[in-house]
Amino acid sequence: MRVLFASSEIYPFAKTGGLADVSYSLPKAIKEFGIEVSTIMPYYKCVREKGLPVRETGVEVKINLAGEEYKFELLELKDSLNHYFLKNDRLYNRDFLYGTPSGDYPDNDLRFGGFSKAVVKLVEMGEVKAEIVHSNDWQTALIPVFIKRKGQKAKTLQTIHNLAYQGIFPPETLEKLGLGWKIFNMEALEFWGKVNFLKGGIVFSDAVNTVSPTYAKEITKPEFGFGLDGVLRKYSYKLFGILNGIDYEVWNPETDPSIYRKYSEATVEEGKEFNKEMFVRETGLKSKALPLFAFIGRFAKQKGVDLILDSLEEMSKLEANFAILGFGDEGYNRAFESIKGKYQNVWVEVAYNEELSRKMYASADFLLMPSLFEPCGLNQMIVMRYGTIVVAGKTGGLADTVVDVNQPGGYGFLFEDFSAKELLNTIKRAIELYYQKKEEMKKIRRRVMELDFSWNSSALKYIRLYENLIEGKV
Repeated sequence: MRVLFASSEIYPFAKTGGLADVSYSLPKAIKEFGIEVSTIMPYYKCVREKGLPVRETGVEVKINLAGEEYKFELLELKDSLNHYFLKNDRLYNRDFLYGTPSGDYPDNDLRFGGFSKAVVKLVEMGEVKAEIVHSNDWQTALIPVFIKRKGQKAKTLQTIHNLAYQGIFPPETLEKLGLGWKIFNMEALEFWGKVNFLKGGIVFSDAVNTVSPTYAKEITKPEFGFGLDGVLRKYSYKLFGILNGIDYEVWNPETDPSIYRKYSEATVEEGKEFNKEMFVRETGLKSKALPLFAFIGRFAKQKGVDLILDSLEEMSKLEANFAILGFGDEGYNRAFESIKGKYQNVWVEVAYNEELSRKMYASADFLLMPSLFEPCGLNQMIVMRYGTIVVAGKTGGLADTVVDVNQPGGYGFLFEDFSAKELLNTIKRAIELYYQKKEEMKKIRRRVMELDFSWNSSALKYIRLYENLIEGKV
């Protein structure tokens, strides 16, 4: 079986979020079960600047976009997988992947619609061989559309990593991409008078999946469906939920070169104490004897940052330290910048910094994830690998991976009422564990490090889904 995994970002070549991590670790895990997997993504400026040993294949694809001919060169890099890149400097030689801090690039319909069109032509030409083409999020969601419109044999799986981002463009996009007006209707790509790339992927793919079982159920409801819940209910017969995993070679406190001191499950108490002491010293937070709560993520409404902002005044009165690292929507960036230095026990850094993130995974006692919705979430899996306890909203993948300490075998803190008051109450429960139930906290630390969030079981579920697609069982 040959699988082509198409994504707009793949770690370590280009990354803005969790999509890149999954697009690296999932194909790698699938290959370990003997499946032939290749990845393909745009050749961005940031990829070229890494100086990787990328090879020119001599293969070119020419397609028409908005009445002009665009030439894409196929590049290749081999490590444990075959990684393909499509090069077109006019579309991808830019400082950012999707847009500048002031907004999305206005031609993203051509950039990613064109990428999808070129990928399908490569498969059609036989230059990249695939029985399954696995597309991810809106950026590659037109791949199933082009494949069905061309009558190709390859089966398609569309993965929804976050339904909030759908790739919505003006109707004339269909003409620019050569798809024509026949599919501009409610049963296909039309969405409130515009074109919706992700809707196209849902409708035209052979199967659709989301990145956790709970999220697969949630998105069929109006409160989580972002206008596509009706479409997802219609196609629920081909909708599946498969939990993401993490790569244990990448996320491992025993080998992580970025943290202050490496540690194992056997040395977690000493390791975390040393890491916290160094982090507190570097950031100027209050005593290392206080519990350290960390927030690491994108500053967006989805991530519950409003709850944090609304709670900060009360948080600052607690016997705890808070460290906040993130970057995102401009309004939130400004709000967090204004907090810097305001409270002695609250440290803020407005940036994307993976090395600092790793230090915080190892240093924190608790991770805050007050997400309003969370398709899967990777941070909670990563921090538990580092012996950090999760405080989270009970939604999506968080509900699938965190069990509240009040439940048998529980190892985290969950809340269901998404309010600043309830977040504070849950933080206070965690503080109580830290100060008054020290032995129980040690047991929970070891318990979370023992949990298995590797890709093994999830990779097998994807392989079974691929097999069912090829056998026509979906």
